Amino acid sequence: MEEHKSIVKFNGWTLDENSRNLTSPKGMARRLPKGEYRALRLMLDTPGKIFTREQLIRHMTGRELRPNDRTVDVTIRRIRKHFESDIDSPELISTIHGEGYRFVGKIDK
Repeated sequence: MEEHKSIVKFNGWTLDENSRNLTSPKGMARRLPKGEYRALRLMLDTPGKIFTREQLIRHMTGRELRPNDRTVDVTIRRIRKHFESDIDSPELISTIHGEGYRFVGKIDK
């Protein structure tokens, strides 16, 4: 696993750990809620890795996934709204049916 960086750049976007700001390629910054930040950060730290809904909920909230719990799905949808041009055809966070979600964008070195 790569070293944890306080600022991660991906596909023209910047995520700042200190402020939880997600900055667009045009320079517009938005502070992410804690759950959205934690889920996105987890995926950015290990791009390409599939995270189950159980892993994401534990990382986001510290609790276990409950039956019919849509927290993870709603959080991923909210994250996608920040940077996906079409959230129904996501380019950066893929849904792996029956498994979970993974970041498939490009991390800038």
